[in-house]
Amino acid sequence: MKIIVTKDYQAMSRCAADLVQACVEKEPQSLVSFPGGDTPIGMLEEFVSRVNQGVIDPTGLKFVQLDDWVGIGPQDEGSCSHFVSTRLLAPMNRPFADRFLFDGSRRDTIDQQLEEQDAFIRRYGPIAVEVLGIGMNGHLGFNENGVDFSLRSHRTPLSDVTKSVQKKYFGGQDLPLTEGITQGIAQIMESELVILLANGARKAEIVSKAITGPVTNEVPASILQKHPNCVYLLDQEAASLLPKDLPGLEIR
Repeated sequence: MKIIVTKDYQAMSRCAADLVQACVEKEPQSLVSFPGGDTPIGMLEEFVSRVNQGVIDPTGLKFVQLDDWVGIGPQDEGSCSHFVSTRLLAPMNRPFADRFLFDGSRRDTIDQQLEEQDAFIRRYGPIAVEVLGIGMNGHLGFNENGVDFSLRSHRTPLSDVTKSVQKKYFGGQDLPLTEGITQGIAQIMESELVILLANGARKAEIVSKAITGPVTNEVPASILQKHPNCVYLLDQEAASLLPKDLPGLEIR
């Protein structure tokens, strides 16, 4: 595991885009996956800018969504598919070669969509670069506390922690969302490169647990200690509880 600590969020986002760019330049026909949420916004803006400037060519790349809420879909602000569409796909002046997005509003087809995501990843994968955030409870995507690390695409009840923070994505509204759909830990661990982004003091405790604590499904992100090519990209606040002599730690 490599841990890169940058001076601020902007530097973290640029560094993430640099790593993604290097990966897709090496594998221009590869499969990539980026998350939703606040943390990756800067990286996505940088990625889109590089695409639109002709620095990154996305036309051979395939994109697979990480996760989404069950009960809302691409038309709903706050859904992960809406985020991906508006923050990544729509602003790009050249499209990906292929893409897979969930529609969580189609409750009767959730199991079918999970099978389709598995098939999409088998067709184009393994995932060359998987960018992730980390939840306040250590979740990756919607792989919540207690998750079976052998699972592939699956549906899962949302933890109390996840439900407690969800309203920030929906203008402060409390929506009755109790279930998520997500890539599984098995697919994440098969990715050639995993980049985990975390910023802000509120993430410092869970980042420390995930990196320095035991590998346990009670802190799902701790499994990344076993990934052969994982990079934690942190700003100074998110890294504030890590030992300064931690192996693999790089200050930029």
